[in-house]
Amino acid sequence: MNKFTVSRRGLLSAGVAASAASLASSVFAQEKKTSLVPDKWDLTTEVLVVGSGGAGLAAAVSAAQAGAKVTVIEKLAFIGGNTMISSGYFNAVDPERQKKQGIEDSIEKHIEQTLAGGDGRADPELVRILCSNALGSLHWLESMGLKFRPDVMQVYGALWPRSHLATEPKGTGFIRVLSTKAKELGVDILTNTKLVKIIREQFDEGRALGVLAEQKGKPFYIRATKGIVLAAGGFAANPRLRAIHDPRMLTLTTTNNQACSTGEVMLAANEAGAYLMGLDYIQCNPGCP
Repeated sequence: MNKFTVSRRGLLSAGVAASAASLASSVFAQEKKTSLVPDKWDLTTEVLVVGSGGAGLAAAVSAAQAGAKVTVIEKLAFIGGNTMISSGYFNAVDPERQKKQGIEDSIEKHIEQTLAGGDGRADPELVRILCSNALGSLHWLESMGLKFRPDVMQVYGALWPRSHLATEPKGTGFIRVLSTKAKELGVDILTNTKLVKIIREQFDEGRALGVLAEQKGKPFYIRATKGIVLAAGGFAANPRLRAIHDPRMLTLTTTNNQACSTGEVMLAANEAGAYLMGLDYIQCNPGCP
């Protein structure tokens, strides 16, 4: 992993559909399709990660371990994102733990049940990657100091007992170990830094060169010489975007998402030319407001 590139596929953001693409085009359309490349960049890094939740910090640590200079930007004043308020469960086929409890399991079963849990809508190739690498990811987190309870369980919504629960409350342990490791590896984390636009060589073509961000209401240009990772979460806290796909969702609250899950990064990716898909796959669970 000594070469990082940004492709059209690499800009895909999970959970997006064509109707939102139309919305983004109308809301964020440029008067003139000209290059947005600034005369001067305020900061240059190799890999830029947008979002400081579990996905973003994991990407940052992985890139830094591969030798890259990494910068993370986070629009909030603190790191952690939705991972901080998650339940803290991690699903993985784990022969060592499961065998002690008499649980028979396999990666193929994990793949089959993951697809079933998503009503068969997930990309089978991506599900296979997810399930095949789950245990390795679990061990990777443990190597950084994250501790899980010795027994596995079947968490609410799961189809088999392979859920590992971290010993620290909710997702706090994930963020603690990942942020600590990121700092050890020299990753720069900039809070209060909101992505505004993704900057390509031309308006909507060529390599992604960096981003226009905002700090304290002022523009802040960041050059990423080897790649940009978008890990800013979804749009479950954005009633307008939800209602595009189901008007009944306009007035719903969200229980498992930070109020910041409003989809700006997803729309910026679309504006930069990414094809967005799956926006109508919205899960609703019973719970308190």
